[in-house]
Amino acid sequence: MRHFLSLLAFVFLLSCEKTNDSDQIEQAQQPDPYAHHSESIQKIFEAHGGFDTWTNLKQLSYENGGSQTLVDLQSRYTRIESEEQTVGFDGKQVWVYPASENADRQRMRYNLMFYFYAFPFVVGDPGINYEDLEPIEIKGLSYNAVKVSYGEGVGDSPKDNYIILSNQETNQMEWLMYTATFGRGETSDRYSLIKYEGWQSYQGVYLPNSLQWYQFANGEAGEPRGNPRDFTNIQVSKDYPAMSNFEVPEGASIAADPTE
Repeated sequence: MRHFLSLLAFVFLLSCEKTNDSDQIEQAQQPDPYAHHSESIQKIFEAHGGFDTWTNLKQLSYENGGSQTLVDLQSRYTRIESEEQTVGFDGKQVWVYPASENADRQRMRYNLMFYFYAFPFVVGDPGINYEDLEPIEIKGLSYNAVKVSYGEGVGDSPKDNYIILSNQETNQMEWLMYTATFGRGETSDRYSLIKYEGWQSYQGVYLPNSLQWYQFANGEAGEPRGNPRDFTNIQVSKDYPAMSNFEVPEGASIAADPTE
């Protein structure tokens, strides 16, 4: 009996080892969704806490411009509340409540500020391309430059381009150049410019507390455009938000999708 039990234990351990080996082989065979990250963009991610740290987060919320935004970072479900209305995205539809004749405009606008705010991490997704450019000078200082573009059919505005300008010593992002092509169906070489300030650590990732748009023409930065967009009550969590936040309420308007 003792030998029989020993044999059973040996067989059990052997089967566990085979199962673990199979799991490891299966994991090794799965493609890395972030293998497309270039060395330059990886350095920028690391300067902001690391892309792996970002992908472990489940939700982000903040107040900005008189509204409160909640985002499920894994699915990008979104809810933006203000006194006048609530705008949401449930993964398929952008909705506006109370119902509004101008709901279609929210298809472009609902995630615009989140997208700018969550740089550089939002350009780590699959289907995005990176190109190192020659250093670019802004207001007398030289910055490393990485151009970001999209594969065909990726996102609502696949023809948009971004150029991340990072500190040459720390690799921290300081400026963002971008084009806006939503709904136009063609590329543009006209760039706008944003200054990122007030980086602070939240759950290990660095997020800004202020974005300032600047006048920008012929490669030269001019004066600030309007007041800075300040972000307050910034919170991130490794817990998922309740899905009820993103469900379409009865009586809401649904925004048309221009890509369909």
